[in-house]
Amino acid sequence: MRGGGTLTIGLVAALILSLAGTAQARSAGAARDGRPNILVVMTDDMNRADLAFMPKTRKLLGKHGTTFTNAITSFPLCCPSRATFLTGQYSHNHGVGGNFYPEGWYGMPGRNNTLATWLDGRGYRTDLIGKMLNGYGALDAHGEIPPGFDQWHGLLDVSAYDYYNFVMNDNGRLRTWGDPDFARKLVEFANIEVTPPDTKSVADILAKLTEVMGPSPYTYWGASNPGDYSPDVTGRITNKLLGKEKRKKRPFFIWWTPAAPHREDVSTTLMGRPGADPRPAPRYEQLSQSFQLPRPPSFNEADVSDKATDVTSHTPPLTDAQINQLQLDYEGRGGSLRAVDDKVGRMVKTLRRTGQLRNTVIVFTSDNGWMQGEHRIPGDKFLPYEESLGVPLIFRGPGIAANRKVKRQVANIDLAPTLAALAKVKARRLMDGVSLAPTLRRHRNPPKRALAVEAPRPLFEGAIPQNSWDRPYMGVRTQRYTYVVYTETSEDELYDRRTDPYELQNVAQDPAYAGIKAHLYALMQRLHTCRGGSCQVKP
Repeated sequence: MRGGGTLTIGLVAALILSLAGTAQARSAGAARDGRPNILVVMTDDMNRADLAFMPKTRKLLGKHGTTFTNAITSFPLCCPSRATFLTGQYSHNHGVGGNFYPEGWYGMPGRNNTLATWLDGRGYRTDLIGKMLNGYGALDAHGEIPPGFDQWHGLLDVSAYDYYNFVMNDNGRLRTWGDPDFARKLVEFANIEVTPPDTKSVADILAKLTEVMGPSPYTYWGASNPGDYSPDVTGRITNKLLGKEKRKKRPFFIWWTPAAPHREDVSTTLMGRPGADPRPAPRYEQLSQSFQLPRPPSFNEADVSDKATDVTSHTPPLTDAQINQLQLDYEGRGGSLRAVDDKVGRMVKTLRRTGQLRNTVIVFTSDNGWMQGEHRIPGDKFLPYEESLGVPLIFRGPGIAANRKVKRQVANIDLAPTLAALAKVKARRLMDGVSLAPTLRRHRNPPKRALAVEAPRPLFEGAIPQNSWDRPYMGVRTQRYTYVVYTETSEDELYDRRTDPYELQNVAQDPAYAGIKAHLYALMQRLHTCRGGSCQVKP
């Protein structure tokens, strides 16, 4: 009996401790009014099809959450898209029309009025880990901490794109990974992006590169220590922060923005490093060699004469060398996203272990898509084609339907309204998007809308041969059609994606589509200057 009594007391004590731990875990990081934690994972230049590289993300988020299979970004370019995420506004309203001076992070109006400041002002603990908006840190290498963030681990441009050599503003203290000298030179070179004039020639850029990095030919591209692989480093920091949040009384908003699968830019495009761009995670180097570049009907399109001259005048058929490079890049992209996938798996595990998973909304998306040979484009976004516009979008969290797919189109203008609604905070901007909370929690379809697609400025000003097809346009996308007018030439393109999903045939001049074109043109004109509620235009 005595032994049995001791055992019983021990079991009771263990049970009490277990229940106490469970009760603590259930309330960890949760607001008393039931507001959820929010974890946003935003990759860089990842299109919808790239989810094929990420089995853990598909299993842990997709099968346990809601996937939007027709999500787009209204301006498929890094900085404008991220500004849209922070504001819920189209580019023509938030004012960021490009990546570089006079645009970029330092050109964003209202930097103290964003999703982060709204959440922070209503009691959320707010963290960023990874890439901010383009240009961040290039004007002030010691780095500001943007308004609204309690924890700040922001990578300084353009070191943010080098997967082994980068500088981070770690809560006001600069930390460097890889070769410190090489990483700091990348930040120094980035200053050309944020200073006038905005019409820089190729000669200007190469002169700055030579000034900072020394004369070409280059044979050194920094260190490449496996432990410094950027998606792993930022992922580890994020996961550690998630583990610490279990002891906090306030809900959290954590925005993890790994560089993957963005190109490594300076060391490859300008300095000529050979091989895959980006480099795969070292542990996936062998696996990545099995990834085969997709070649849909639009790949190296045989006839692009129906496209606007912005495209046709700069896109001869891809050479064998370009196709071989695209294959290498595809391998690297897949290997980099496998690293992100690993960290998504670890974060879900950490949230589950600490009892926070049941009260955490996880959002997985990308800032924009990516083209890799379609319509002869040898790797780019910006253009208004499906591979560029389309992005992955998955929500998992309390009350969100599991293993559900939503086919109606949504856009990145909807993310800020959705997260504000889920967090029960009031936005201080007139947002152009709509909350997807009713879709996520009440199984309603998103509203039928026409969505604006826009690029008010060219990617580069001046005589820049790189990406010379990236010229301004405005357009509209419906569930079926994409219509775009290139504003410098007034040429237009119209695609019926139901009958032509690969956008091989521009029917803008087809008399059979004249009525549809006129209707889409009118929608485009309304959306081009819309604000707030006036952006909810029925197709």
